[in-house]
Amino acid sequence: MHFKKKPMQQLKFILLFVLSIPVFNYAQDSNHKALVSDYLDANEAMGQYNYAYEELLKMLQGRYPETDKNTQEWRFLKENKTRAVKEMKALLVPIYQSNFTKADITKMVVFYNSGAGKQLLADRSKMNAAQKEKWKTFYNSEVGKKIIEKQAVLGAEISKASEGWSRDLYETALSLLK
Repeated sequence: MHFKKKPMQQLKFILLFVLSIPVFNYAQDSNHKALVSDYLDANEAMGQYNYAYEELLKMLQGRYPETDKNTQEWRFLKENKTRAVKEMKALLVPIYQSNFTKADITKMVVFYNSGAGKQLLADRSKMNAAQKEKWKTFYNSEVGKKIIEKQAVLGAEISKASEGWSRDLYETALSLLK
């Protein structure tokens, strides 16, 4: 009897271990996603997509002015901006996850949340000497070099995602307003 309990306990332990692997992977993946999301907010990347959405609405307003017949459709488009931009962020997150480690992303978030990172984004010409030095140090670090090294790959992947997002957004808007 004692012999049978031990293999059963071992089996339970092995099953528990094997079944817990996806939970740990999910938790790590979720943490990595959250870091990338923080990075996209910190480096103001999502501001570009907010702007693109606003510009699309302006263009559409010129072609399809709001009328009594399309008021609901226009309301939907105006209220949909936040959701649409979140969808774009969801497309960008895996691109950054596949190109940068959690440690890389953490360092990127720290830099872009710093005074130097914020000033770089706001107006590079107004950076003081200390901010310029921090910027230089960041881009000469391993992470900074990796960012520069991956610019072509990131550019291509982000372009593809952006084009698909823009196309889908435009087609949806047209289908609503026509």
